[in-house]
Amino acid sequence: MTLLHESLTELAELAPQCSDTPTVRGVLAESQDLVRNAIDHGERPQALVEWFSRLVTDVLHSEAIADMTGGAQLVLTGAIGRGDALPSSPIKWLTVGESHVDTTPVSDLITSVGLVAEHTHLGPTARTKQEWLSMIGTAQGSDLAVFADAGTWCLEEVVALPDHRPLLIDAIEHRPPTLRIHDGLPSRDMAVDIRKDLLYPIIAIARWAGVAAHSTDFSTRRRIPAAVAAGILTTSQADFLRQAWDAGLQLQFRRWTDRVHSHAATAESLPAIQRSIYGASSRLVSDVIRALAQQYDIPLKS
Repeated sequence: MTLLHESLTELAELAPQCSDTPTVRGVLAESQDLVRNAIDHGERPQALVEWFSRLVTDVLHSEAIADMTGGAQLVLTGAIGRGDALPSSPIKWLTVGESHVDTTPVSDLITSVGLVAEHTHLGPTARTKQEWLSMIGTAQGSDLAVFADAGTWCLEEVVALPDHRPLLIDAIEHRPPTLRIHDGLPSRDMAVDIRKDLLYPIIAIARWAGVAAHSTDFSTRRRIPAAVAAGILTTSQADFLRQAWDAGLQLQFRRWTDRVHSHAATAESLPAIQRSIYGASSRLVSDVIRALAQQYDIPLKS
């Protein structure tokens, strides 16, 4: 068990107790300062994404937010729902309530402290739980991914579906771009998007594998061993994914602490060691996806 610094623990304890908007704003603002400080002091990135995700979830389930939504339930999905969120990750949710519920004030509050609030591609409309359940039953690909990352009853419903192949197809479609190599490193003019081209493919593979294993674990890191235990992934595939995941988190946190995470990047903008790590990690993920595509007879896009 990872022991976090006392300042992180204390703020996490305050998060579910937020009873008014100023407290919410203060907790969310301070969380970013604490994460930045923790990274500078060598805290493990995995421990920090879990801590930050839990804190944001607790804040958004607090009395203050319930007052803003008229008591509607926010079911967190995306990075927060998986417990994988950096402070730069979009915060997404499904709103459970009557159709007139408006969560725009919540989005505005989140963005006011420098975080990112983003609708899922299912849109901002609130729906009853039964309506969401009906949508899960007919969802495909990226829609199904939203529900699988929402955990609790959403994930349980996805796991119960008879066919999880759409999640595997979605994962294979997100294979990292083919690397152009020069002197053993990715070519300097090659575009680099760590979140989209390295972390997300791992997320997508783990999502499919965890669901196919009938696991109700929702975090990327925990879905991988669950899939190995069920025989969905091999031990070597799991090792490749874990290595690439840890490396990708480290790289993305460094870009965030350097305040360049939102800037378009090329391999040339990365220090040589980071270019090397990115290239090696991308190859590991591509190898896993190539093997899964062959095993399940899914064509790879060129």
